[in-house]
Amino acid sequence: MGMVSKIHTLFQELPEPPKENLTSYFILGEIIDHMHVVQESFPQVNIPLLCDHLWSIRNKGVDPQEHMRGFLKVFEKTHAFQDAFKLLDDGMKRQLRAFISGGDEGPVMASGTNHDGDFHLPASAPVKHHFSEVREFVDKIEGLFGIQDDHVGVAETKSVNKSNGVRDFNSEKASGTGKSPKIFEDKEETRIMEVHEDLHFENWGQSVSNTPRWTFVPKTVLGLQSLVKWAKINEYRIRCSGYRHSWSSSFSEDKQILVSLLNLEEVNHLPDPMSIQAEEHIDPNNELKSIQLASPDRLIISAADKALVRVGVAVTNEQFRRWAVKNDKWTMPVDVILVEVTWGGVNGPICHGAGRRHKTVNDYVRAVEYVDANGEHRTISDPVHLKAAAGCFGLLGVVTHITFELDKMQYAVLKPIKPDIGLAIPPIKREDIPIALRKTFTEAQYNTALADFEDRASNDYYSEWFWFTRSQQAWVNTWNPTDDKTGAVEYPSPFQTWLQWVEGWLGAVITANPIFNALPGRWQAEVLATMGMVALPPFDFSSYGQTALEDKNIIKTALPNGLHFRRGIQNMRVRDLEFQIPIPGKKDDPSKPDYSVVQRAWWDIINLTYADVDCPMRLTMELRIMGSSDLLMAPQNGNVHGTASIEVLSIPDAVADAEWQPFLQRVTDLWLSYVDEHGEPLNVRPHWAKEWESINMRGRPAREYLREVAYKDKIPLFRETLSRIGEVQGWELGDLKKRFSNELWDYMVFSE
Repeated sequence: MGMVSKIHTLFQELPEPPKENLTSYFILGEIIDHMHVVQESFPQVNIPLLCDHLWSIRNKGVDPQEHMRGFLKVFEKTHAFQDAFKLLDDGMKRQLRAFISGGDEGPVMASGTNHDGDFHLPASAPVKHHFSEVREFVDKIEGLFGIQDDHVGVAETKSVNKSNGVRDFNSEKASGTGKSPKIFEDKEETRIMEVHEDLHFENWGQSVSNTPRWTFVPKTVLGLQSLVKWAKINEYRIRCSGYRHSWSSSFSEDKQILVSLLNLEEVNHLPDPMSIQAEEHIDPNNELKSIQLASPDRLIISAADKALVRVGVAVTNEQFRRWAVKNDKWTMPVDVILVEVTWGGVNGPICHGAGRRHKTVNDYVRAVEYVDANGEHRTISDPVHLKAAAGCFGLLGVVTHITFELDKMQYAVLKPIKPDIGLAIPPIKREDIPIALRKTFTEAQYNTALADFEDRASNDYYSEWFWFTRSQQAWVNTWNPTDDKTGAVEYPSPFQTWLQWVEGWLGAVITANPIFNALPGRWQAEVLATMGMVALPPFDFSSYGQTALEDKNIIKTALPNGLHFRRGIQNMRVRDLEFQIPIPGKKDDPSKPDYSVVQRAWWDIINLTYADVDCPMRLTMELRIMGSSDLLMAPQNGNVHGTASIEVLSIPDAVADAEWQPFLQRVTDLWLSYVDEHGEPLNVRPHWAKEWESINMRGRPAREYLREVAYKDKIPLFRETLSRIGEVQGWELGDLKKRFSNELWDYMVFSE
């Protein structure tokens, strides 16, 4: 029996606590009382310090920096910590050492400067192997043509037998033998697209794994045109990836073509340093990483005070955020929190946004540029066609650029609070609150809290609620913007960004540690909940639960910073299921939204976590209120009163499929049980990019249910709109299926 199994057995001897005891205070006490029994098994973990640290947290006597510093000290001698530490550059190592030693902002930030003033991470072992393969391949090309070139994936060649920028090149590569396609990225045929043969693919969530025949990393539109023409001749299918954050089967397949919008070092490496790098590092030679204000000629904008921006699909949210903040003139009104994601990745699943007054990100698309099934570079700007083209899962072709409509820059006035869970989103009935979380509040307090919730949900520009498993408080982050820039600050500041980045890095270190995997599930959830709540503003935790805000807790910052208030999220992998629940009309007044369905969705999951002492939801539940969508395949489409976008998250290191999947099924059964004001089932639909494929929906397999019920009318209209685009631009639906689909979309869209 292995060490972790022995520890599991040891902890199983603990009596299961009554569910009314499942509070943060009680569970922290359990950990403090019993962690000493594993000291000999995990000598590298400073368990006495851990218990002292948890005691301080339990008694609300720790601030966020001390909290993180304490956890770093607890795990700094472990193999998981040391292995992760080795991957950091020298500057980051100095910063961590300075911080662990008690340094504050000044010494820590001063410690991180390298000889070039920037932050670097060495390539991981797999990435080093991949790029050594590329280097060997380029060396062979250079040897054949007598060329010397310092750029990986780029080789200058003499012109021989030109053929639409495509040629086959016989070579033996480190990863295999045979013909490797030589795709030129320029008219002069001096630049060859980076290509990898039989390179194993895994998505960020580790739910999709396959081996495409070829993995290409393009930088130009012409290169993509040449690639599609070559794929057509050789009967390959093409799918794209960015940061690979989709959990569903949206990617390429075995023996087909994957186009990576980012270099492989960037997408294969955790942690990702982008959010703490000093420079934007946009390659001027990469056409897919461009950001340009666009002319409104022949494009329709909604108002005169709007602007248009043409964005390459490989541009990351962090690069766009920096561009918008630096120029201080225009901003996207909505986005995802994550900065480590490409604009192609944000746009593809048609699901992102926040705030009831806003539709999805895709609804702000005014033009889509793509390489079609014939290798032609096309543009779509017809508003009717954009209802399909602005959110088409990559089925239209290889999208290269997207033109978005922007708002004038405003400044988010952030007023986050940590109210008691019973008042954050009050339940329909008080007995819906689990006994462990139940407190005594007056009817007036409940009524005031309910009115506050409904006002935030209805009227705030941005609205979001978090609950970390078993926490007594929720985190409420709803806000409105102002035109007044006075007092605006960079938020998070460089030091706060660094702290957030380290928090994500530390979270990955802790969850990968054998001692964490040996703990009971409720202990794992409590450790993560503690880390999450302490790290979120407001940062004064003497009472660990403020509802009244002092001026010092109000933050004014450029609107893109408000949208991207957390950095380094990429560093910690999660499991995630998300649904979009329509908000129905009230029975007595169908013209007004009935938020009771949101209350039910929220409290049904809280109660579900108390059905199992060691509930698989070890991380958080997140709720956003957003609007509808005009996109045909958006799960918000038709939700006239808005959408409750709600998700449950856990940790892959701690929760296996055998535990997670049954929990997801129970979540799904609850959320799909809701009805509208007429008693008809609400058209509840999943986020296309999350973990929905393995579950049943209302008694039917998810794929079948979505195709035959949820999108029964929309899928034919989606196909019809694509067909109309093809009539104008010279291709047919069959061409899309042959060139840009995969097994998932064959079934969902192309099977009739």
